[in-house]
Amino acid sequence: MIQLDKMSKEELIEVIRIKDQLLKELREEIDAYGALVEELRGKLGISDHTYSGNGD
Repeated sequence: MIQLDKMSKEELIEVIRIKDQLLKELREEIDAYGALVEELRGKLGISDHTYSGNGD
């Protein structure tokens, strides 16, 4: 693996482009999971109250 300080400008730009694309795909996946959770909560009749984890 090449160290960042040894990469050319073009290589760095390509790395950034690839990472941006990965982040975009992950955000889309998170949004899809969020939509699925909301759909399941609606079907199960679970309220929108956030569970605090403190037993309340």
